[in-house]
Amino acid sequence: MVAGWRTVPGKDGLVSPDGKAHVEFCISATSNCWWVTTMLSETQGPVWQAHFGEHTPPHLITAFTRALADPSPLPRTGSPLSIPAYGTKLVTRECRELPAAQVALALEDRVHALAARRAGPPTAPPAPRRPPAGPGPTR
Repeated sequence: MVAGWRTVPGKDGLVSPDGKAHVEFCISATSNCWWVTTMLSETQGPVWQAHFGEHTPPHLITAFTRALADPSPLPRTGSPLSIPAYGTKLVTRECRELPAAQVALALEDRVHALAARRAGPPTAPPAPRRPPAGPGPTR
């Protein structure tokens, strides 16, 4: 059990401590994939689902599941009204002002992180294609 997640009896997967997120590894004759489903309650349908096919790089699946299991609160942008109506009774919301310096530092850190992910200099867009040369003008 990692970060409070528990195994799912009879399935190859995990359930979050609150039971609202499920991660399942599906094996079939044609492919292997990961499914992640979140819901607000057992009686309501999924809020969202993620699917990682067999060609998804393992490090991306690892990063996604680590972020999903992170117990720290998820910061939200926008107004509290931006949370969908079906979640308002089950989701705790907190609004607070942040100092401009903290926001600027977070933005700078994000820009540096994105720049570090970049493999190299930007590639030039492909040259426009010309239509194939056909027969010359005729009379």
